[in-house]
Amino acid sequence: MNDNKVKWGIMGTAGIASWGTIPGMLKADSCELYAIAGRSLEKAEAFRERFGFKKAYKGYEALLEDPEVEVVYVPLPNDIHSEWVIKALKARKHVICEKPMAMNEMELRSMFAAARENGVLLMEAFAYLHSPYIARLKEIVSSGEIGDIDYIDTAFLTQGYSDDFRLRKEQGGGGIYDLGCYCTSMILSLVDSPMEYIKADAELDGTGVDHMASVMVRFENGVRASFNAGMILGTDTSDRYDRLFIHGSKGYIRSDVEYNGEGELSFTVTVKGEDGSRNSRTEKVSAGSNYALEFRQMNECIRGKAAPYITEEFSVRNMRLLDSILDAVGYGSYLSTEKGGVQTILDALEAGYRYIDTAAFYGNEEQIGEAIAVSGIDRDDIFLCSKVWRDDLGREKTLRSFEDSCRRLRTDHLDMYLIHWPKNSPDDKDWIDKVRASWRAMEELYEQGRIKVIGLSNFLPHHIRPLLQTARIRPMVDQLELHAGYMQEYALAYLGKEGILPQAWSPLGRAKLLDDSRISAIAEKYGCTNAALLLRYLNQRGIPVIPKASTKERMRENLDIFGFRISDDDMSYLSCLPCSGWSGEHPDL
Repeated sequence: MNDNKVKWGIMGTAGIASWGTIPGMLKADSCELYAIAGRSLEKAEAFRERFGFKKAYKGYEALLEDPEVEVVYVPLPNDIHSEWVIKALKARKHVICEKPMAMNEMELRSMFAAARENGVLLMEAFAYLHSPYIARLKEIVSSGEIGDIDYIDTAFLTQGYSDDFRLRKEQGGGGIYDLGCYCTSMILSLVDSPMEYIKADAELDGTGVDHMASVMVRFENGVRASFNAGMILGTDTSDRYDRLFIHGSKGYIRSDVEYNGEGELSFTVTVKGEDGSRNSRTEKVSAGSNYALEFRQMNECIRGKAAPYITEEFSVRNMRLLDSILDAVGYGSYLSTEKGGVQTILDALEAGYRYIDTAAFYGNEEQIGEAIAVSGIDRDDIFLCSKVWRDDLGREKTLRSFEDSCRRLRTDHLDMYLIHWPKNSPDDKDWIDKVRASWRAMEELYEQGRIKVIGLSNFLPHHIRPLLQTARIRPMVDQLELHAGYMQEYALAYLGKEGILPQAWSPLGRAKLLDDSRISAIAEKYGCTNAALLLRYLNQRGIPVIPKASTKERMRENLDIFGFRISDDDMSYLSCLPCSGWSGEHPDL
């Protein structure tokens, strides 16, 4: 036996494992096929006999309990990646997980945080990016032969499925997630610049998922990119269509090579002469198994000989782009139902909102639950957030508050649950103990699958530090009052350092900024409303927003913020406004 081989465990008997990744491991001579686990022992045994694994287990927990397993490959359905990846990381196993690795950026950040906390490696499985074909493409682009990139177009279209998780939205199905992640990762591997705006359209099939999507992205450095992704080429067929076009100031590259293609691959490079001529040549690249390259590289990382090729930063950028394509701006429900009641929430859903933010304190959870039931929209198509009130801090009270919120909202789970405020009163000397106890309850609910994202609201750095000392699961998000004129820059810097996503409540300054002449003067330059400018300002800073609105016109207005970009000078001006629009609320007071 080669002592340098890494002992691999496979979590699941998915098709990609049988035809792609396991054969790739066999070609990567540094892999030892040590253990395979499946929900069915019969399937796991069949894989063991077919590929030569030493052990077969029924259930994924048994695999994680085996001390000999060094690294785990996770090819499970997208919606349970986070659960099992974090379990594997806590078992001190290195992990490589199929793309897309998470359902959203917050999930992804919590996974990488778990890897850091447990001293193990985590990498997203974009095997094609390890290919010498991609390396050659990037080499030509970096050389400047085709000049500065100004446009990229790519596509990944494949077959439909008659019965597959890729047709189930709640499992992360659809063209954008399952196939578009290839397109977005290809684009981001060539463009290193923040996003400026996104425009997207999708065609939904009978299951509610996008089976065809077209997306256009503009980056701050001026590069534009577009892609098409979908499952429209038949039903249960092997048909597919891939393309890549990279246009530069001096030439362009065309390729019809399939993502993850192997063998003798070719693409065309065309360079434009000053006289208008076009000189083209065909580049040929010999590519072996991308999966073998991927696993060989992961093994080198585990042995300390290399760093992960697919980095945390890259995965986060890619997930953020996917989130931006898929997610509408969140809808804040505080006080918005006072006059319109259930109809206000129905109007928000009709306007396109799929993120509803509420809290026990708002007193409108029953109205929201009724509106969702009446709307006919599937519960799993809505991202629902609620919060435990400061009077209910402590483990048992938090558990009761959670169940009460679920009952009023007519659901058995919440997509996100937050601690609303850190203190019950300014002189509450026991607030740290109560917050820690509430957090333990939320960790339990998260591990039971009752909550997908756990986090905080109105917590400043001096509130978060003592919580991090005892938390098993780090907070994934912190909702703060954030808007031009009240940006709490120190808190934002701290959250960034700790990997906690900031989210802005009162992004319009409790409506005090809607008539501010300073804001109006800038909004006029962009031909937009004050509200759109304020929301776009936060969006360009990478901060998700939760605006409140009670009329259909305002709701639609709040969604229409992606068709323009605020200049650097105007961003600077908005960031340096004197204190304006502050609610007067402080977590310690």
